[in-house]
Amino acid sequence: TLLYTIKFETMSDTSLRKKVGQVLNALLDTYTEYCTFEELKERVVFDKASTKEDQFEALLDKVCRYTIKTKDKNWMAKLYGGGSEMSFLAEMIVAYHNQNCHTFSSSPLFTFAEEQIIAKVMGYAGYGEGANGLFLPGGSYCTLVGMICARYKKYPDSKRTGLSHPIQVITSVNSHYSIDKGAIMMGVGTGNVIKIDFETTTPQEFEDILLRNNVFMVNSTFGTTCEGITESVEKYSDILKKHNIWHHIDACVSGIALFSSKYRHLTHSFALADSVTIDCHKCLNLNLQCSLLLVREGRLLSDVSQVTAPYLFHEDSQYDIANRSFTCGRKADGFKLWFCDQLDDLDAQATLIYDRNVTFKGIIAADKRFEGVLEDSLTHTCFKLVSDKEVKVHEIVTRLRREGVFLEYFRDYFRVVAVNENIDEAVFRNILDRIVNVYTGLSE
Repeated sequence: TLLYTIKFETMSDTSLRKKVGQVLNALLDTYTEYCTFEELKERVVFDKASTKEDQFEALLDKVCRYTIKTKDKNWMAKLYGGGSEMSFLAEMIVAYHNQNCHTFSSSPLFTFAEEQIIAKVMGYAGYGEGANGLFLPGGSYCTLVGMICARYKKYPDSKRTGLSHPIQVITSVNSHYSIDKGAIMMGVGTGNVIKIDFETTTPQEFEDILLRNNVFMVNSTFGTTCEGITESVEKYSDILKKHNIWHHIDACVSGIALFSSKYRHLTHSFALADSVTIDCHKCLNLNLQCSLLLVREGRLLSDVSQVTAPYLFHEDSQYDIANRSFTCGRKADGFKLWFCDQLDDLDAQATLIYDRNVTFKGIIAADKRFEGVLEDSLTHTCFKLVSDKEVKVHEIVTRLRREGVFLEYFRDYFRVVAVNENIDEAVFRNILDRIVNVYTGLSE
């Protein structure tokens, strides 16, 4: 029996959390100069003849000057923010102890924390007895392991003998490239990644594809990378059951709805999926990286990956997480989520992302200078600049980077994902004004 009593001092906004925030905000006071790679080669140069103290000071100055501050209110370019204060502390604890989470004997508390938070998130997802999960280095790797589990479920001998015939995976035209990467790493080959449009492909057409191929998995996305929209394969559910096809949900971007009591209902499809991937370092704003794979038939994680290693795994290896992992070296990423679950309001953070997106869409709808794009996106605010002339979004975004404003674009529209808590309506309106100003300057 594992018994731990973990006590935390109650922290108000005027104590530890505030002090950590002050330290992090002090780092933001240093202005970031966005430079090209060639410019950095010219500017990041050190005098080797100087003292170590001077070299240290010069190095820190370069790091602060040329490193983008992802906690800044003008950072909305990617799918992650600067990390919360409690996540930062958790990262420091993990780095200080420098433990490998492969065996319980080498990392007892971190192992306990990972197992506890996995169980809690599985409950959110609707996974019952027999399910399991694993923190892995990145969402793409989580998806890869999900694909390997899917192949093993359909072809159990593949672990020992491999496969001598081609197999296929079905995904959507909007899916993340990790499916292609996974196909490469598994030896499946990108030529066996079948990409279809889930909206237009009928159930009959879908089943015809299954009958013509050796499909071992179907991947759908809950919050696509570029658009933030949800893909449903519900109309294929009976066909998937009939042919015993594994369904994986890539919920790396928008899966944090699991942590929101207000928006958790959106994830109802997770309970029926065979595996789900969630990146907590994205919209939940934990420090990179914190990626979780959930598998409904949890024993497959160990069945497909476990090998004999008596020098490491002994008789008392019941809680050795590396027994269900392909990697021996494991950072305590799960501890960060567990730590923040104890001390932060993850429900509020997850809800904030969704609520803020609704608010920003409303601002766009009321501003005649812009028009909204993809109104059904979950976490992304996508919009176009209205103009009779060509709007060169790439040039506008590039120019804004030089001004310390970071947003993204896709095709002909701008995309904002506002993760940091210091991004409010005034900040967003200011960015809209700056987009117009840059566009006006480029048009003159």
